[in-house]
Amino acid sequence: MIFTQNQKNIANQVLENKVFLTGFAGSGKTTIGKIFLNSLLEQEIPGNRILVLVPQKSLGITYSEFLEGVGNFNGNLPAIQTMSGISQKIIRLFWPIIAPQFNFKNPRHFPTFLNIESAQYFMAKVCEPLFEKNYFASIKSEKPRILSQVLDNLNKSALVGFPHEEIAVRLKSAWNKESNHLIAYDEAQECASAFRNYCLEFNLIDFSLQFEVFNKVIHNSFLIKQYLFNSFDYLVYDNCEEDTPVAHDLILEWLPTLKGALVIMDENAGFRSFLGADPLSARRFSAICEKVIQVQESFVSVPEIREINTIYQKALAHQSILEISAPAFNRLSFHHHKFYPEMINLAVQQIEECIDQGIEPGKIAILAPFVSNALRFQIQQRMNEKNIKLITHRPSRSLREESITHSLLSWTKLAYPEWGLTPSLYQFRTAIMHALGNMDPIRADLLSRIVLSKNKTFLLRPMDDVRPEMLERITIQAVNQYQNIYAWLLQYQKNKSEVDVFLASFFGEILSQPGFGFHQNYDGAEITGRLIESMQNFRKNTFSHFQKTGENWALDYISMLENGLISALYLQTWDLPPQDAVYLAPAHTFLMQNRPVHTQIWLDIGNMGWWQRLMQPLTQPYVLSRNWVEGMKWTDIQEYENNQKNLGKLISGLLLRCSGNILLHTAGYNENGDEQAGPLLKATQRILRTYHRQVGKNV
Repeated sequence: MIFTQNQKNIANQVLENKVFLTGFAGSGKTTIGKIFLNSLLEQEIPGNRILVLVPQKSLGITYSEFLEGVGNFNGNLPAIQTMSGISQKIIRLFWPIIAPQFNFKNPRHFPTFLNIESAQYFMAKVCEPLFEKNYFASIKSEKPRILSQVLDNLNKSALVGFPHEEIAVRLKSAWNKESNHLIAYDEAQECASAFRNYCLEFNLIDFSLQFEVFNKVIHNSFLIKQYLFNSFDYLVYDNCEEDTPVAHDLILEWLPTLKGALVIMDENAGFRSFLGADPLSARRFSAICEKVIQVQESFVSVPEIREINTIYQKALAHQSILEISAPAFNRLSFHHHKFYPEMINLAVQQIEECIDQGIEPGKIAILAPFVSNALRFQIQQRMNEKNIKLITHRPSRSLREESITHSLLSWTKLAYPEWGLTPSLYQFRTAIMHALGNMDPIRADLLSRIVLSKNKTFLLRPMDDVRPEMLERITIQAVNQYQNIYAWLLQYQKNKSEVDVFLASFFGEILSQPGFGFHQNYDGAEITGRLIESMQNFRKNTFSHFQKTGENWALDYISMLENGLISALYLQTWDLPPQDAVYLAPAHTFLMQNRPVHTQIWLDIGNMGWWQRLMQPLTQPYVLSRNWVEGMKWTDIQEYENNQKNLGKLISGLLLRCSGNILLHTAGYNENGDEQAGPLLKATQRILRTYHRQVGKNV
């Protein structure tokens, strides 16, 4: 990496000071963090005395990649951690001291840490009797979304630092609309309390209880606090604005004990506010650090793009736009389409033109407020026709939404006929299409009808008795591939293993082999890996429960997944190689990747999703925060102002990560056939009108 002299000077100041470093995205702040890290290692500071703290694992990838190129760590690697990782380590290490301080029913037994999947599983078990009593009848929401919002409320209480018993009180005090909705808040509170009691009874620690326990013991136990504070001498705390108030509280107390610390904050950020991020809380570091430094250079965006950013902020705030320079305006390209497919066609054509001009595919990003299955499929099909590789990133996308997942589950059901879960003809046809290479739906349907059996002992038939003319219709290659699968599954019946082991073996020995559908299908391999890891985590986290009940964990897992279980965040989905592929993602996801690109294509800018937050009837991230004034009501005015502010931050974050051009697209009718004219489109139209009036006056 090439470092500027100014970056080196700032990094050197951190060696003996605590520095609060601020600046906009692309101003080289993380690079300064890497220089500081490298300087410490060059001065023979042991790597294990250095902590790199980030709000989520994906933001630490850039430091991991940097350290791969560093030759000497003086004995140990620097620790790259999140506050969640630190808290879990402390609880595991000091469990005999921690357990008696809380109401765990079995404090002598080691706890089970739950991820989001296993937490939702146990939440569903706890809440099922309440759903049977017609809880949440006053709101229109699916059961998985209700469960996730109840968990989210618990997480907010722990991350903000208030008792979980106050969730409903806080939400109700800010509600100013129909009174029957208040019942839902009370019901959500009852679910949250019941889940917490269940966790304490069975030694389960979900994310919220983990933070609550950690927050209490770290401030009450001198021994534990000293152990943590004495573990490191130097700190790099990057993207602190995306972290939570409870995390900030600990670092504020920790800073005076460190020899050197670099606290890095992005200006006008805080994109994870719905997960508890609090930029106002992060501002407290400026008062305690010995030096406050603001960097104003830009290593990504050019002056013209920064001018566009300023103009957009004025357009959104309905302020007068005095002048727009021609070089800045030429960086924008606006295209209106009557129908959605026309928009996608032109966007893909523009990508092809960019690549022909020498722009690397990895330097092109397609951004939308949401990336639906339909949008992803349409873009993928058109990109395949032009032989352009596409990477899609939707970390919140459930495994349930992947057709490959259901195909793998179909093969799993066939491998365990004793479960009595026979896949439907449609499900098996899809499984056949994914498993056998070059298999079209008609032949897959024909093959499915021939081999799918109702025999309870084994649900598949061999193709020995099929007429020759029928075999020719299916093709000999497909028949041979099916026979290989049939023989493998039949052999598997003699020596069965756990379901996750079955999937790993089936994928490695059959599906990924040459000629089969998963051979060189890297997306399919990634989804399979996620499913196997999800199963393994679920089995590990629920082992003691199923050992006591004698129930089959795999049956419960499949049931939960098919009913909408949200998969946990797997780091490999953030770490896909982007160099040779165009990047498609929701706009907020792109910002959390923190990656610069040359060309950005904004799709469907008339969509309200750019401006409007997802409505969650059982939670409210701005009310459940430290910045909320107790007793205030959340009104439509506050909703509007908050959405305006967030759209401004979103646009600024996108533009500051762009070094070339912005290609804007809008459709008169979206993919659902609805007309749209959201605030982003209106702001864009105002910019266009202003520039064309300006040009008209100068003619």
